[in-house]
Amino acid sequence: MPSEMCKLHHFFYTGFNYLFEELYCKLYGIFFLVLLPSWGMSQSVDLREKEQILGLLGQQILKADDYAKRKSASDEFLHILSDILQNTESFSYPFERVANLSRLQSLDKMVNIFTWLLPSVESGTYEYFGLLQIRDKNNRITVHKLKDVSGELSQAEYIALNPSRWYGALYYQIVDVKHKNQTYYTLIGYRPDGRSVQQKILDALVIKSPKNITFGAQIFYIQDFADRKYIRKPFRLFYNYSAQVSATLRFNPKENMIIMDHLAPPDASKKGVFAVYGPDFSYDGLFWKEGHWHLKEQIKFDTGIKDEIPSVPPPVRRKF
Repeated sequence: MPSEMCKLHHFFYTGFNYLFEELYCKLYGIFFLVLLPSWGMSQSVDLREKEQILGLLGQQILKADDYAKRKSASDEFLHILSDILQNTESFSYPFERVANLSRLQSLDKMVNIFTWLLPSVESGTYEYFGLLQIRDKNNRITVHKLKDVSGELSQAEYIALNPSRWYGALYYQIVDVKHKNQTYYTLIGYRPDGRSVQQKILDALVIKSPKNITFGAQIFYIQDFADRKYIRKPFRLFYNYSAQVSATLRFNPKENMIIMDHLAPPDASKKGVFAVYGPDFSYDGLFWKEGHWHLKEQIKFDTGIKDEIPSVPPPVRRKF
């Protein structure tokens, strides 16, 4: 199994309980029995109970051997989490016990973004889901459902998107940068799809108002990135490499740069064949200057960082 998959497997699997259905019913029963006579109970207790339910559903999303069951669990997971996030107190709640969920909060504490994936019908492929939670200056909450349309897009690097047209990914880092009073939330995500090629993505989240949201921005002043050439300023960047290797793409606060392995094919004849690309033991970096990310090649830095991305579960094996 590729090392990226091993990391994702470790992140998600912390002990699956095969008595999911029984526990699920018990938890719902406890929730309603406690809720009715104790209407004034603290919201934090209510959040913990719902977090337990989400945790069980999350395991079902990842482990059920039938796609219909996984999809049903994901739909209910989405419904419950959407409801929870309308609550103001949920904004600071960490959801640490929901192992399949990636929750990121912006440095300015105005944005939370939640993403998760669903193992699809075809082994080794995934569907992407997300929710965006925004808090305004008056502490009012707005929640947006993210709908992945990546499979419908042509030249996605040149298109501005929105919550209902989202290039899905499992985000593992958010970096706040500013220019002329506008904050650009740079999102770093992972897409493990494909038996031969895996992808990481650099995207931008721009919030003009809680109801005016854009994914993608021309903040990347780059013509060539990871052997992909851009004919004009892109709205997002793609970082493709072999499914058989690991590659780092991560913001390093000490260096104040997004640092990545320099990717290369084994020889010049394989240029552009990303299924054979991998790190060549050198590093590149992106630095923020005057409203753009700029590329600096062949940088030197302390290589002690680790790419702690969320782990993707192994493909579900069909029963015969």
